[in-house]
Amino acid sequence: MSRIEYMWQTPGTRPNGLQAADDGLWVISADDDSRLYKLDYDTGEAIVDVPTETYKSSGMTVGGGYVWIASTHNSRLYKLNEDGSTVEFYEPPGTGVRDPRDAGPDYNRPHGMEWIDGKMWVATKPALRIYMINAETLEVEHSILTPGTAPHGIAWDGETIWCADRAMQKIHRLNPCNGEILDEIHVPEPELHGLTLHDGALIFCCDPSNRVCRIEI
Repeated sequence: MSRIEYMWQTPGTRPNGLQAADDGLWVISADDDSRLYKLDYDTGEAIVDVPTETYKSSGMTVGGGYVWIASTHNSRLYKLNEDGSTVEFYEPPGTGVRDPRDAGPDYNRPHGMEWIDGKMWVATKPALRIYMINAETLEVEHSILTPGTAPHGIAWDGETIWCADRAMQKIHRLNPCNGEILDEIHVPEPELHGLTLHDGALIFCCDPSNRVCRIEI
């Protein structure tokens, strides 16, 4: 079993989306303020701490000079400045698509996001797919099925996509071309939510406990 290392707790509650950057770990909260943080890797102390207009968000990424947020419970993708101010918002991919495995609400619920070479990948429910969209037009160019019914954070290692599933408590490494499962990591606890990759390790967060952990890969 892969070793899970506890790092620290986030300064705010309900961390849901993560994105690694060179100078800190970006975190979006699903609390009432939907606060956006950038945290020090060593201490967890806030470098950035600002409110956003997003609503109960579950994912985020950074690219093209902006912060992108999966605003889950109003079905929007937000493009933000680093001070948390809104530039624009968009409809997420997968609207109107429902996988028969999904037992949740009908509305589109975007979760994990990742920016890869000018494309954005977005994990959504109830479609239970990870969509690759053009970052300029937001048109869907490709998608793969998720292994489970509760896809949350996603991360990119340069060749493959990692997807955290909250219900299965597993992180799957997927072929981005066809969704084939190449590897999996079982996480007994804490609960899986956001996911990113930094310095050779997967970093994930837990909404109920505010914990942030890492797994060397």
